[in-house]
Amino acid sequence: GCTVHTASKEDQALNIVRAPDKSIDIVLADYHLSDNKDGLGLIEELRTAAKRNLPAVLITADRTHEVQDRAAGMNVIYMRKPVKPANLRASMARAMASQEAAE
Repeated sequence: GCTVHTASKEDQALNIVRAPDKSIDIVLADYHLSDNKDGLGLIEELRTAAKRNLPAVLITADRTHEVQDRAAGMNVIYMRKPVKPANLRASMARAMASQEAAE
């Protein structure tokens, strides 16, 4: 099973990652966020706050090569909306396995 922590704002996500009683195994983020921010920038901030390279999946309707290339360069799994549950589980497993291999 999984414990899910949700955040609708960047500071909420950062507080979750920094909380001593929370153990974050993976980040799922949308690409387009509020205040002209994006999910890849948030993933980078969360990784910095966690002091480790958290596995991450980016879920987006943005199909540009720029976003795909940025995600790949950050070792973030890129998924296009709409996302099917089986594909999400497979992508999460791939992200976790990739991180474990890197450590």
